[in-house]
Formats: sequence, C-alpha cells, structure tokens
Amino acid sequence: MRNLLTLALGCALVSCIQTQDADLVVHNALIYTVDENFTTGQAMAVRDGRILEVGAEREILNRYSAAEKYDARTMVIYPGFIDAHSHFMGYARSKADLALAGIDSPRAMALAAAAFAEKSDREWVTGRGWDQNLWPGSQFPDRALLDSLLPDRPVLLRRTDGHAALVNAAAMKKAGLTAETKVPGGEVVLDSEGVPTGLLIDRAVDRVARFIPPVSDAQLVKLLKEAEADCFAAGLTTVSDAGISVKEALFLDSLQQAGELTIRIYAFLRPDDATKAQMRKGPILTERLTARSVKLYGDGAMGSRGALLKEPYSDDEGNYGLLLTPVEEIDEWAEACLNYGFQLNTHCIGDSANALVLLRYARHLEGMNDLRWRIEHAQTVSPDDRTYFADYGIIPSVQPIHAVSDGGWVAERLGEDRMPHAYAYESLRNTLGILALGTDFPVEGISPLENFRAAVFRNSENAPTPFQPEEALTPEHALRGMTIWAALASFEDKEKGSLEQGKHADFVLLNRDLMKVGSADAGSVRVMDTWVSGVRK
Repeated sequence: MRNLLTLALGCALVSCIQTQDADLVVHNALIYTVDENFTTGQAMAVRDGRILEVGAEREILNRYSAAEKYDARTMVIYPGFIDAHSHFMGYARSKADLALAGIDSPRAMALAAAAFAEKSDREWVTGRGWDQNLWPGSQFPDRALLDSLLPDRPVLLRRTDGHAALVNAAAMKKAGLTAETKVPGGEVVLDSEGVPTGLLIDRAVDRVARFIPPVSDAQLVKLLKEAEADCFAAGLTTVSDAGISVKEALFLDSLQQAGELTIRIYAFLRPDDATKAQMRKGPILTERLTARSVKLYGDGAMGSRGALLKEPYSDDEGNYGLLLTPVEEIDEWAEACLNYGFQLNTHCIGDSANALVLLRYARHLEGMNDLRWRIEHAQTVSPDDRTYFADYGIIPSVQPIHAVSDGGWVAERLGEDRMPHAYAYESLRNTLGILALGTDFPVEGISPLENFRAAVFRNSENAPTPFQPEEALTPEHALRGMTIWAALASFEDKEKGSLEQGKHADFVLLNRDLMKVGSADAGSVRVMDTWVSGVRK
C-alpha cells in the first residue's frame, strides 16, 4: 500500500510540473493587460507571435517552457501603443524636407530655405513646421524675401498643420496661380493692393503641391524604414495613416509582405475614384495592414483660420473659416460607406464643421449602430451637438497634444465664450464612453508619452501651466485611449489593444508606471523596449 501511495504521489507531481511549449516568456515585470477589468500580471507567455497567457510570475514560469526568456528587470509593460490619427507616409516624406519646427521668424525661415536649396539637388525646395503664432507679432509670412533669395527655384513651405503654406513666385508660376485664381475650399491670400502674398490656405496648397515631383520608390522605402524606427523607439506598434491613396496603401502592403516594414498600419483612404473602385472590391485586410475607411475633410485648421465656425473668428471679423467638402459630397461618401461596409472618418475642427458633419452622419446612420464612424479632432464641439456621439455611436478621435500646443493662442481665435467647448476631451469621453487618442504627427511630435502627459496633466515641458485642467482624462482612460479604445475605433480590438490570450504579442516596456507618475515627473518616463508579434524591435 505504501509503495502504491508513493507511486501515485510521484505521478501527481510529474503531472503538476508538466509544461507547455512557448517561444517567449517575459517575466519579472508589472504587466498592465488593459483588459475589461484592467487586471495586471507579472509574466507573459507567447507562441507564434500571439499571447498564450498573462499571469503571476511563478505560475507562468512553471507552466511554460520557452526557448527565450526575457527578464524585464521589474519594468512596466503595456500593450503596444496605437496612434489613432497620424500621417505615417507624410512623416516619412517629410524626412527629406527642410524641418521648420521651432523656426523663430519669417526671415529665419527664408534664409533656412536658401541654405537648404544649396545642399539639395531636387527641383523644388520643400519644408514643413513653421507656426506664425510663435513669432513676434504672430503675423503670417509673405514671399518677398523668398523671391529675392530663390527667384528661379520653386519653394513650398507648409505650416505645421499642413493647412497653409508659403510659396514663392516661381512656385505660383509653375502652378498657374494668380490674383484672380479662385479655389473652392481654399484661398490665395492677397495683400491690401490685391497682390498674392504667397500664403495659400487649404485647397489652394494642393493646387501647387501637385506639381512637386515625388521621391523615388527606393528613396521612399528608406524614409519609411526610418519613420518606422522612430515609431518603435516611441513605443508605437500600430499607426493610423489618416489619408493616403489606394496606391500608397498597396505599396505599404508590398513592403510588409516582403518583410521590409513590420509596423501595423490602419489606413484611411482618400476620397477619389481609385478608392471607390477599391470599395467595390472590398477592404484590404492583412495581418499588418487594414484599409477599410475613407477620410474626408470637413474644414481646415484653427491656426490658419480655416476651421469652420458658427460665429466669426474673434481675431478676424467676418471670417467664418472654410468648408472643404461640400455637403452633397459628404452625403455621397456616406452612402458609399454604408453600401460597401466602409468606415467614414471626417476631419472636423470648428464648431460649425462638427455640427454639420454630425448631422449628416445622423441622417445616414439612423440611430445607434456598430459602424464606428468617427469625427477626427472634434476640436470645438458645442454642448448641444455632443449628444450625436452617444445617440449614433460616433467615435470622437482626438489629439490631446493639440490642446497644449494651441493653448497659448487659441483663445484669440475663439474668444472666451467658446473656449469651454474646445479641446473638451473628458466631456467628449463621457458621451460614448470611449475616446481614441492620436498625435497627428508630423503636425505634432511622434511621442505617445507626450500625448499621455497632455491628456492627463494638460501640459508639456514647453507649456508647464495646465490648459483647461477640468477636461483632463484619468490615467486609465488615457491609456485605454492609446491602446484598446484606439483598436476598437479601427475594428481591431479582437486582435490588439490589450494583452489577452490570442491577441498579437505587441507590447512596450517603460521605466516608470504611467498610472502612478505625477505632473512633475511625467517627463521622466522612457520607452525601454518595443516588441511586435513577440519580436524585439
């Protein structure tokens, strides 16, 4: 009997320690799963790029045998960050342009363009990043100095938001722009004597930009790889590219299929004939690329006074801003999206643009649904219009870093009465219960950690005074906004956005716990490692 008991006990012990195979076990960490209950663990097992289990340290180590074990050295792990609204292709291309962020005057910008031209063999001189709100007097630039320094070389220098640009006479000539040129949804700005200043607003920028020769495919691949490396360094494992062509989406897919790019991309397609043809074929759905949405522009930007307002700009009497997409086109694309099962995402900054587009959405959606149509930016929304989000299942997709960047000057545009309706992220979150967070890079910096800081503390290193702190998000809601809610806003919440069984093993390691940092030490949080499909980047 004693021998039988000993044998039975030995068999039980062997059964208890029998392990399962895994490719990777990450342990000695604090892991935020960002599941429904916001649970945490200490270790995680991965096989074939997907999560097997997250749990207690000893349980995972005893249960799984892995070829690779990664000691996280007590660092904090989160789901890979998702940028719900960015411009990945645009960011990559901008790496070949003159960087104008931080330039302190129109003269400095013109001199920088001339110096850049000497070193570049490209036909055009292109750049991006200037912001007249940061210059003495906050006046828009004109082309006079550019014309004198670069009389024969066409120049296009985009404002930081991309909704305005300064061009020289050579560029205007190339595009055939004159004082008489009228552009629906845009403006060729004239001086007091009716002469073009070189400043172009919204659609007028497109009239010139179409003449700029594209970089070669080989150069673009190089730039995209650099952009991807920047994303991984920032902790991003998925980016939403807000407005690319079908051709560009297929080019990105070809690079992913060839292993040249490994970052995941959710693409918003431009509203053109090629997109209509793709919609008839169906969405593009691969492991790393999804293209199942259309991007419209309701209006322009606040910084260039192109955002469409219900009442005129407080600092520009008589100017209501611009409607970039006519109502009949909004309706046309809404019907197409309904017919072909595509998502509709519309850029809306001003309160009038938000009201108009929300109403058009409501008339097509006809009540609560799970189509997940989105308002991108939702920057100024009147309280009466916020009800549309909850009533029709419309997702607000916002960029908290914009609030901090714009905080120093936006009251001049809107006036004090409208300010409580602007950048009201907590109020927007309360409507539907979720909020997708992005940065809009390269309009802003690429860092999701800076975006988190702006969402929770409503400040930044350069703007330490909190801006409208009553609209701050909680740390948990901010984290959800850049992980699971961003995934949900892209129909990808079953595959990513949280660290749960069966999902992609996309995760990021930080040196600090985002749930516990304060405003004073938020700037000390660093990305230590980024993993995609269980592979360290």
